Amino acid sequence: MHINNKFSTNFSCIQGLRVLLVDNDVNFCNSLTPMLQSYGVKVQAAFLGEQALEIFVRWQPDVLLSDISSPNEDAYALIHQVRTLAGERGKVVPAIALTNTVTEDMYQHALLAGFSLCFAKPVVIDDFVAVLGILAIANNPHPHAN
Repeated sequence: MHINNKFSTNFSCIQGLRVLLVDNDVNFCNSLTPMLQSYGVKVQAAFLGEQALEIFVRWQPDVLLSDISSPNEDAYALIHQVRTLAGERGKVVPAIALTNTVTEDMYQHALLAGFSLCFAKPVVIDDFVAVLGILAIANNPHPHAN
């Protein structure tokens, strides 16, 4: 964590947030998962392909995090399937594309494919959690109104 954190440290809006983390890098999953869990986020990790889609359908996460730089899999096909399934349910699921290097072309391609944002790995956890909070609030502006 950063000493001079410019973001609020009140992350109650992400407690209980269900995040599906899709990445073929086991080390990345094993480092990001407990960091997010320490903020009260519920995390399911999956590999690209059928496993990720199956978990998405069964678990119905609030946010999708997916690596787009895997040479063997197509995260763009996954986001298309996610957008279709979520749309059929009348739900919007924010999705963050993760990659080792963010270029302008890659960022534009990710947005056009259906991702909400693009983040470079490794993520700065405070900044990343703040973005998750913004997505959570934007997707459910009145969480306690029910």
